[in-house]
Amino acid sequence: MELEQLQAAIKAHDLELVIGLETHVRLNTKTKLFCSCPNQEIETPNQNICSVCTGQMGVLPAINKEAINKAIYFGKAVDSSFSNEVISWDRKHYEYPDNPKNIQITQYHNPIIPDGQVSCYRNDGSQFTVNLTQVHIEEDAAKLMHEKKVSLVDFNKAGVPLIEIVTEPCIRNIEDASIYAQYIQRIVQNLGISEANLEKGEFKSDVSVSLRKKRSYDLNPRTEIKNLNSFKFMVEALKEEIEKQFNYYVEHKEFRPDQTTVLWDADLKQTKTMRKKEFEADYRFISEPDLPFVNIKDVVNAIKVDNSALPYAVESILIKGGVLPQDAKFFTADADRSKTFMAINNVLKDPSFVAKTLVNNLSADEYSKIKNIEHLIEIFQLFKAEKITVVLVQNAITAYLKDRTFDYNKYFEENTISDNQIKNAIDKVISENEAIANEIKAGNQGKAGILVGKIIAIIGKGASGKVIREGILAALGANEIETSKGGIQKSKTESATTSSKEQEEVLPEISIVIKESYRTHLTSSLSEKNINEKISLAGWVASVRDHGELIFIDLRDSSTEIFQVRLSRESFPNLDELVKLKPESVIMVTGVVVQRNADDYNAALRTGEIELETSELEILNLSKTLPFEIKRATKTSENIRFQYKFLDHRNDDVRRVIVNRHKVIKLLRDVLDEENFLEIETPILSAGTDEGAREFIVPTRKQPGFFYTLPQAPQQFKQMLMVSGYEKYFQFARCFRDEDSRGDRQPEFTQLDMEMAYASMQQIIDLNTKMFNEVVKKIYGNKWILRPFEILTYKQAMDNYGCDRPDLRFGLQLQDITNIVKDTTFQVFSKPIEDGGIVKCIKVSAKEQGSKRLSKGQIENLTSIAQQHGLGGLAYIIVNEDELQSPIIKFLGEDIAARIIKVTNAQIGDIVFFSAADYATANKALDAVRQELGKLLHLINPKELRPAWVIDFPMFERTDEGRWTFTHNPFSMPAVYDLEKHMKGNDEEIGTIIAQQYDLILNGYEIGGGSVRAHKSEILEATYRNMGYTKEEMIKSVGTMYKAFQYGAPPHGGIAWGVDRLMMILEKKTSIREVMAFPKTGTSEDLLFGAPSLLSDKKVEEQNVRVIKK
Repeated sequence: MELEQLQAAIKAHDLELVIGLETHVRLNTKTKLFCSCPNQEIETPNQNICSVCTGQMGVLPAINKEAINKAIYFGKAVDSSFSNEVISWDRKHYEYPDNPKNIQITQYHNPIIPDGQVSCYRNDGSQFTVNLTQVHIEEDAAKLMHEKKVSLVDFNKAGVPLIEIVTEPCIRNIEDASIYAQYIQRIVQNLGISEANLEKGEFKSDVSVSLRKKRSYDLNPRTEIKNLNSFKFMVEALKEEIEKQFNYYVEHKEFRPDQTTVLWDADLKQTKTMRKKEFEADYRFISEPDLPFVNIKDVVNAIKVDNSALPYAVESILIKGGVLPQDAKFFTADADRSKTFMAINNVLKDPSFVAKTLVNNLSADEYSKIKNIEHLIEIFQLFKAEKITVVLVQNAITAYLKDRTFDYNKYFEENTISDNQIKNAIDKVISENEAIANEIKAGNQGKAGILVGKIIAIIGKGASGKVIREGILAALGANEIETSKGGIQKSKTESATTSSKEQEEVLPEISIVIKESYRTHLTSSLSEKNINEKISLAGWVASVRDHGELIFIDLRDSSTEIFQVRLSRESFPNLDELVKLKPESVIMVTGVVVQRNADDYNAALRTGEIELETSELEILNLSKTLPFEIKRATKTSENIRFQYKFLDHRNDDVRRVIVNRHKVIKLLRDVLDEENFLEIETPILSAGTDEGAREFIVPTRKQPGFFYTLPQAPQQFKQMLMVSGYEKYFQFARCFRDEDSRGDRQPEFTQLDMEMAYASMQQIIDLNTKMFNEVVKKIYGNKWILRPFEILTYKQAMDNYGCDRPDLRFGLQLQDITNIVKDTTFQVFSKPIEDGGIVKCIKVSAKEQGSKRLSKGQIENLTSIAQQHGLGGLAYIIVNEDELQSPIIKFLGEDIAARIIKVTNAQIGDIVFFSAADYATANKALDAVRQELGKLLHLINPKELRPAWVIDFPMFERTDEGRWTFTHNPFSMPAVYDLEKHMKGNDEEIGTIIAQQYDLILNGYEIGGGSVRAHKSEILEATYRNMGYTKEEMIKSVGTMYKAFQYGAPPHGGIAWGVDRLMMILEKKTSIREVMAFPKTGTSEDLLFGAPSLLSDKKVEEQNVRVIKK
């Protein structure tokens, strides 16, 4: 599994990583920690040893003061509090062959550095901080030398001073662990307390890792990966071990139970178990009797560290100065580079210029050769003032590093080329190359690079190529400067100065490039197998990184993967202009796929070990300055995103949702096709009805006073198809409702509409259950924990949950206690009961509340929610060990209170909330309280899908005016056992009629609803009669269907799914706007095209309507 896939799988299962590091750094003291033996690396075994470091009997250790001082330097660098003014030493029982004493002297109870923190930059510029548990000094063990039949011990390393840096288990992703370890290495190198050479074993880390559920604070059994001495190996080892733990969790539905210690086999790329992981008690720490306590207060106060020169501070300066994070790390990777940059930048105050000039003119190993930084500063000042050229700078620095007596000022005077020399050379070359000059005049200014080369051949490299190029274009009367082989030109409009910041940005003109073929590969198809292949790519510029003689472009195409493209000045003389390419410009590049240098590998990219060595670049289109950063699109204001929805779609997360939507719809189509359904389109312009939601009205020009409506659903059309003899129909229908938008509603939306003839309710439910399960399993796989479908009656749903679309992922069921409290004089309860209402309650157990009981503030918040849903307040009783705690006990009476506690089975620590009102309000309010409790107490597993069918809905309900209306739609068939009641239509029985209706619910949302239809005209007529309609009124509303039913309509039924709402849940979004390609805002506006919009008076008049302005 690739790293990105593993991270996505962990996220999909609602898990998180818990990583902690113990990093051992060898201090570069002159002697060992407790003896006078030299602390040095030598090849001869057992040379630097004595009776102390070999653990002989009767000898006493002596503390190395230098080791304590160097540890304090590190503590200062990580902002330790140094709260232990007196430090002590402890014995750790450590019985291994490489430990001569069978104990290790370390610090356990009073470490020298009791806390600290390390701030880090990721490659994308984001930051994180790792908190340190402690840093302590300890002695190293010896070294085992394994031969064919025997193992030998070299004690040269025994007793060498180490600091062990222990983090909190606060790291949450693999790359962060490696980045943090690199920061530690750079800090100790910068401080000069260790060379931290990984190959020599002077710096190595033990990494502990486990998995746990998000929002959980439990630490599960961990695996410790020992002795990692490579940052690359650390990423690989963590990935391998995490994948093992993840697969165990998926298979066993629990976390791996054993703590283990493993080693990383770099050849096999796998971890190997060493032993079961020791626990703290196994080491049997005791105080070291042979060493005194040490008071370090005065030493701590005396030692000063300039934190502004440390890696994080230096990188902050570079990044804020415009240098990319991954480039900034180049300088902090080495103390000499860091000090050189800081010294020059302290004078020039231009981090980007200083960094770029250093990279262009000094190799990584040349920084140590700088003897006098003041001389380098003087050269940089001359270059920044444009008094010398790039070539002169390069030559001068190269010569100066070889010979400290080199007179660079004299060299500059002798080699600087005057303006007249450049002008004469330009005139000469233009006159000798008229054909090329004419092409440049005609607009092909990319040819200017050819003339630049010829001029440099005449005058030498003492003049800037950029200056020469500008001179050529000026001499030819080309006032617009191209900036690439594709031909960017600065327009006169752009170059015109203006003080107005509001002036619209004008893009430079570029040549129009039309190709027979734009690419040979997508970036997602590239791998190391393509090395040495010549390929072409096309896509968007994600970013451009300037390295002076090289630039790197991160190219992204429709596969959304990033691929690194490298351009050199040798191939592209106009490199200084190409570096100005703005993000999201469209380019085509051709070149050869090559292996990156090992130091340049990017573990965060699948193609991080290869890149394109570019020979050709064509600019296909340019981009203005972006209104938001593409990779942070989902964190941008929704209004801005919707105005630039075409940019929003370039974000990986936004695109993934739309791609998954396509996959879901295609799968549903395929399933229905296999079941012999026909996809049939129905009209958008239709006749209106007086029932249901508000419709959008469309006036007609040719028939004044008549209107079409846009369909709320193709209900009547699909039933007409059944009458027509098409036994199985479906379509993904666009539907329209003139309603206020909210998170799960839009004025236009998509539903999967289907209808079946000769099908029972159970057959329809079975087919749709199969379809839903296939969508989840085939499209989303292990991203979701899919529970089996449940079946609830409408009555069960309302009784137990207070709504007909309950979230079944958690308990907290409601109870009706009306009969228990009916005799109370407490008016909060008695008054609603007298008015025909109910009293319901919900018990929250102590276990569900967790370690912390619901606070007063949380109860007040729940009360506020209940009030928003119609209650006057939210009464409650808390069960304490000795008494019931509640402000209502004295009004309710102890006897009734005790009966409530008994019937709810409330135990100590439980709390019971009450809702007393009419049936609808009591249920609605307590349902809202239940949902809030589920979120507040983290009772909901966000990885879980709990689908269910709700059946046996009442067919009719009372309106506020007291008349009967349908609950779902007027086309439903009554239950067989209620058909007689339906046909008779006695008013006192109408409310008891059950319909053959069913809803598909999921995690608290209704995502589908349907019914078996009334296929006989007399049943349809009875439905309207029960709602108080005359036959004439019924004919006006559904006359076409009524007539059709008299011509042999088969029994039929169907359902409609809300596709947008389903996708919202499956993609874990909070609004259906996030799963639609072009959604409306919360106020039903289309910000991309500006709809709804005003029409001209002429257009309005043509439609035979008049606008009444309010």
